[in-house]
Amino acid sequence: MPIPALQTTNIEGQTLAWREAGDGDPLILLHGIGGISESWEAQLSGLSDCRRIIAWDMPGYGGSDGFDNSAPTVDDYAGRLCALLDYLNIDQAHILGQSIAALIAARYCVQNHKKVRSYIFAHGLTGFGGLEPAEREKAKRGRLEVFNALGPKRFAYEKGPAIMSPGVSDAAREKAVGIMAQVKPAGFRQAVEMLSTADFFADVAYMQTPSLVLCGADDPVAPESIYRSVQAALTNAQFCLIPDVGHYSATENPALFNATISGFLDDVA
Repeated sequence: MPIPALQTTNIEGQTLAWREAGDGDPLILLHGIGGISESWEAQLSGLSDCRRIIAWDMPGYGGSDGFDNSAPTVDDYAGRLCALLDYLNIDQAHILGQSIAALIAARYCVQNHKKVRSYIFAHGLTGFGGLEPAEREKAKRGRLEVFNALGPKRFAYEKGPAIMSPGVSDAAREKAVGIMAQVKPAGFRQAVEMLSTADFFADVAYMQTPSLVLCGADDPVAPESIYRSVQAALTNAQFCLIPDVGHYSATENPALFNATISGFLDDVA
C-alpha cells in the first residue's frame, strides 16, 4: 500500500504533522534524530490491520514546526505530543520511541500515565542529563560540531551506514540514509539540545507502565549492557535482542520488528 498522506494541524500557532493508518488500539510511533514519519512506512502498512498507527513528524522535522526556543527540553517535546494526541481524541495509546524519541516517550508516559497502555524503548538513548556539566557539554558539542561540519547530506551518507548492521540490504540502507539526508539543521540542533539535558533513568524511576526494551545485536550506538540497565530501571519491562540489525531495525528488518511489536502488544492486551 502507498504510504499514507501527511496530515497537519495548527496547535497554538505551531504546525504539527503526522501520518496514520488503520483503526483500533492506537500505537504512536516517534522517530529518532535521523528520521521523519516516513521512516515508519513498513509499520504503517504492516501493523495497521487491527490497530490505529500514528507516526508524527517530531517538532523541527518534516512538516512540523520547530520551537521558538533554541534550546527546548524534553518537556517541550512531550507537551507537543500531548497536544497532538488530545487533538486526535486519543484517550489511551501504546507509545513507541526510537533512539532519541525514547526520551520523549518516557517523559510523556510519566506525565500522562493514565493515558498510556505500554511503553516501547526501541534502540533508545538515555540522555546526557545525568553527566557532569563539563562532560555533558562535551558530548553535546561533539555531536553538533560533526553535523555542522558535514551538513545534513554528507552527515547522512557518512554516518548513517555506520550505525546499521554490516549485513543490511542495500535497499534498506539507501532508504534510511535517504531519509536521514532530509533532516533540517535547526530541528537537529534543537533535538541535540534536548538530548543534552534529558535523563532517562531519573524519569522512569517510578514508572510501572508495561514496557518493552528493544536492542539490535549489531547496534553500535549503545551496547547490550546499556539496554539491560534500561530494562532494570523499568519496573515492568520485557527485553528483546533482535539479531542482525543495527540502530534502525524497523527499516533493516521490518518483518521481524513488526512481529516483535505485535507480540508484545498482544501480551499487554
